[in-house]
Amino acid sequence: ASAAATRLLEKYPDVEARFAPGGWSGWRAFFLQRIHDLAAAISASVPEIFAGRMNWARQSFVSRSIPDQDLCSGLECLGDVLTVELPDYAAAAVAPVLAAAMASLQRPLPDEASRLDGNTETGRAALQYLVAAIEGDSRGAISGVVETVDNGLSLDQVYSEVMMAVQWELGRMWHAGELSIAQEHLVTTTTQRLMAVLSFRTTPASPNGRRVVLAGVSGDVHDVALRALADLFESYGWHSICLGSDLPDTEIAAASDYFVADLLLLSATLPQHLEGVEKTILALKELEDRTIPVIVGGTAYRSADDLLRRQGADGYAPDFGSALALAEELLSRSQGDA
Repeated sequence: ASAAATRLLEKYPDVEARFAPGGWSGWRAFFLQRIHDLAAAISASVPEIFAGRMNWARQSFVSRSIPDQDLCSGLECLGDVLTVELPDYAAAAVAPVLAAAMASLQRPLPDEASRLDGNTETGRAALQYLVAAIEGDSRGAISGVVETVDNGLSLDQVYSEVMMAVQWELGRMWHAGELSIAQEHLVTTTTQRLMAVLSFRTTPASPNGRRVVLAGVSGDVHDVALRALADLFESYGWHSICLGSDLPDTEIAAASDYFVADLLLLSATLPQHLEGVEKTILALKELEDRTIPVIVGGTAYRSADDLLRRQGADGYAPDFGSALALAEELLSRSQGDA
């Protein structure tokens, strides 16, 4: 990463001028993250993972009026360094992944527009919640959502179409340079408080006798969606056990065994977290006399949803509704087999 940053700023003085001062440190951090992404793509044999992360970075560059050519120059310099530094067999594995990413940077960038629609009931609720939370009125933001629930909005709609829609919008706004890190943390903290309030204001369905364990794999610190999904499972009568985020594979497996889980849901946000999923599934298989179906989810699978079969997972859920439906399907299937 250091060598790539040095090469970039030496080879392209205009890039150095645009990013001064502190350009070298910023590019070094950028290259370090991209090397992690590259390793994850090669390990998973899914080149699209790296191309997807490069285009994620591209959207951030565009929002800050940084020319695409800087990103292409950076990728070129990273490739130059890796060709020299890596052994031949590793360089051969890297080259096609870098080429695919460079080709993707030549294509038009899709418009990442807001998903919040003020013409719908849930869209209006989401916008009102977001504005109140950003302005520091956490109590008002929470009260507004609670009122919509009291007026008949279902927990499924609140979680999927209000809270998670707002979390997605936060990511979009931060990526586009429209939001500070402090504002993003403020809204996320408000959402965590809101979930605690809602979990005790809704009446769950009768217990169905099933247990689901939810966890974020090692290195993944994102858990808002995981906790929201745990609440939804509970509302449908499941005994829901949310372990939280950033857990070692052996701990997740041991907890799934201890709680006699009927199902395990694993979340992976970034490409480098995919290895943690695979290790956790392997640890599960080492349990004696226990077979626990596994559903995977998270943004790491946006470009690699076919990877789950090679990892040994039983299904992939891109959203809450899919997770709930797939859980029912998997357990009904296993009971039928039994």
